[in-house]
Amino acid sequence: MKRAREATVLAVGLLLAMTSAAGAATRTAVTMDVSTTFDEEPDYFTATGIAGCETGVVSDGGAHVQFTPRPGIFAGFKVFECDGSDSGLVARLNARFGEGGSVGSWTIVDAWGSLAGLRGSGSLTGDPIDNGILDHYVGTTTG
Repeated sequence: MKRAREATVLAVGLLLAMTSAAGAATRTAVTMDVSTTFDEEPDYFTATGIAGCETGVVSDGGAHVQFTPRPGIFAGFKVFECDGSDSGLVARLNARFGEGGSVGSWTIVDAWGSLAGLRGSGSLTGDPIDNGILDHYVGTTTG
């Protein structure tokens, strides 16, 4: 009886391990470069590691920006719309910024179209440019 129970427990354990491995999402390395200018012109991005969304337009999706003596704070959302499709994603950003650029983190909180179900996160750094900042996103996605 004891051996039958041990065999059953072992079989259930193996089945759970196989199911977990089969259901595990693949992690993909991602980079995005986002040129943000402080004017009414559209902002653009380029990306690697997001199939079908290599370029597009970025817009603000609501944010709290606080200018302090050092550093300023940005906490909000950016909406990425992919060129040539009805797909896109929303990333939440948390960053500190100043004269030397920015540093922070990002997390994908929503995605639609062919990107539906995509999740990801990583870090960002930003370099000052004329009338704006060039943000560099690095991280991974699953989905």
